[in-house]
Amino acid sequence: MSADRIPAATARATLTTRQRAIRAAAESLVDAVAERASRTPREAAEAAYYPGHPLGPVEAIEAEIIRRRAVDVGSFPARAAA
Repeated sequence: MSADRIPAATARATLTTRQRAIRAAAESLVDAVAERASRTPREAAEAAYYPGHPLGPVEAIEAEIIRRRAVDVGSFPARAAA
């Protein structure tokens, strides 16, 4: 029987502690990436700012975030259409 046909509770019970830890870490990373991506460039810049930041003021950080997101969207056309 393939893993996709095993009931979720049974599949979870057969996972080792290491596998459960890896799955939990991956789910946490996916959540963090989604939360970060949901921020506006301004919110992200304000969260990233600290005195002495190499890019300087919040406005410069915001501009860099906008630039990077534009590059990312260009790298993933399917995501840009969504």
